[in-house]
Amino acid sequence: MKKSQMEIVGLLIIVIIISLVLLFVLKVVFTKKTTDTTQDYQQSTLVTSFVSTLFQTSSGCTDDTTIKDLLIDCAKNPFSDGTIICTDGKKSCAYANETIVYLLQHTLDQWGFKETGYEFVAVAPPNQKIIYYQSGDLSASMSGKTTPFALRLYPSQQNLYVYLCIGGCGLE
Repeated sequence: MKKSQMEIVGLLIIVIIISLVLLFVLKVVFTKKTTDTTQDYQQSTLVTSFVSTLFQTSSGCTDDTTIKDLLIDCAKNPFSDGTIICTDGKKSCAYANETIVYLLQHTLDQWGFKETGYEFVAVAPPNQKIIYYQSGDLSASMSGKTTPFALRLYPSQQNLYVYLCIGGCGLE
């Protein structure tokens, strides 16, 4: 009698182990990866490189102004459309907006990011969007991953925050 009970307990342990292994295999096989870390890293690197380069790019507004200079001037004086007057007569906000949109359309759109959608947003204090550009359909792709690039608005302690989000920023 004891020998048969031991055999039944042994079989029961084997069935439990096999069931646990099957559950583990099913979970691994049927669980989709939620994020692809390689793709996230590549997009993050692209965004960082693009925005850093954009800030240092000569604007064409005047001989010595960069896109960064135009953004900072626009953020400090958003209601007057900026104080820098470009050689074509436009002020810094309008010129920066036009130039950034042109650069985005001729880089990110050409590289295929128009299909996934992206947003470029510059937010000046107090939470005022001074530049906004969206490309592609963002209705189903809002990633919510936002890492702003801060530009100090000297002499104040406030910052201008610039976002470039592949898949959408999710900013309100």
